[in-house]
Amino acid sequence: MMVWILLIGFLLLAIAMVLIPVFRYRADNAQNQNQNIAVYKAQLQELETDQNNGVLSEAEAASARLEIERRLLKIAAIGEKTNNTKGASLGLLGAITTIVLLLSAGFYLKIGMLAMPDFILKDQDHSVAKRAEKNAASQEIMREVTEIKAELSINPANIKAWRALGQYQSQLQNKAEAAQAYQRWYELEPNNIDAAIVYAENLIILSEGRVGPAALLVLNRARDMQPRNPGARHYLALANYQSGNIAQALAGWKNLEQDSKPGVPWLPPLKRWIRQAEKDLGIENTVAPTLNEDERAAIKDMSAQEQANMIKSMVARLQDKMDKNPTNIEGWFRLAKAYEVLGQRDDMINSLKKALLHAPDDRKPQIKKQLEILLKQE
Repeated sequence: MMVWILLIGFLLLAIAMVLIPVFRYRADNAQNQNQNIAVYKAQLQELETDQNNGVLSEAEAASARLEIERRLLKIAAIGEKTNNTKGASLGLLGAITTIVLLLSAGFYLKIGMLAMPDFILKDQDHSVAKRAEKNAASQEIMREVTEIKAELSINPANIKAWRALGQYQSQLQNKAEAAQAYQRWYELEPNNIDAAIVYAENLIILSEGRVGPAALLVLNRARDMQPRNPGARHYLALANYQSGNIAQALAGWKNLEQDSKPGVPWLPPLKRWIRQAEKDLGIENTVAPTLNEDERAAIKDMSAQEQANMIKSMVARLQDKMDKNPTNIEGWFRLAKAYEVLGQRDDMINSLKKALLHAPDDRKPQIKKQLEILLKQE
């Protein structure tokens, strides 16, 4: 309700700011008209006196009188027009004001929520309490930063201090300062894989997500130190993706996916990158479709060993069918999926090669891309 009162008040204030100069102008104009009429009447009296005294002839007096009377009639006509316009303007202004108020009320009734309770101010991000809470945390971090910098001025080789400084600067969103702190950590421990990956990540953040030359250099050294490190493998694949080598990037990501244990934190974003690369290559959902509903239902309640045995049995039957009917492209795809589940990569590749041999021309490019990716995987 308070909002509506304020809005109506602002509207009335705006109307007043427009009307006051208008009415002031009209009042001044009316006053000027009255003064002009008085002057012309005085001129008529003077004209009459001059004619009686013989200063002006009758013809001259008649001509002057005609001109003065014409001007008086003109002023009277302007005054009447102004009065009529004044009434019309006030009526139009009143109509416009009424329409604006009605439309505003209708718009609020359409999208507003009359029964909606007020937001608790202290819970809002812009509230004094929230700002004070954030400022308190930031002030505490800045005090820590000041203390760490003082320690580093005395002992610049303190590895733990540089690492902590990088963490605090990251929390304060000071990207450049965080990267500099992690750089010193990496320089002091060049063989520390964690220092290398964290430093590379901050260089990438500083470059708005791009794997630049400096980060690429650090990542290549990290890969030399620890070839199976997931961070180095992901970012090197990302570098390939950003440089346009999407198939090579996808192969790297899929390799990392295969080597990752279930539940590791990098799997969800990794899967998103894989889907994006497959979409870019135009091979999403093209090769290796999932099992149908009957097959999924049959293996739902089985143990892992029973599922493996059932899949092997299915694969054997499907392989036999495909040997008899090699032109069944979808069958080769299903067989490739089964071999993928069993981890038989070579058999999966052979199934896709058979699919490529019998596929129509419009599907061959997609299968070739999938084979290219598989062949690049280690």
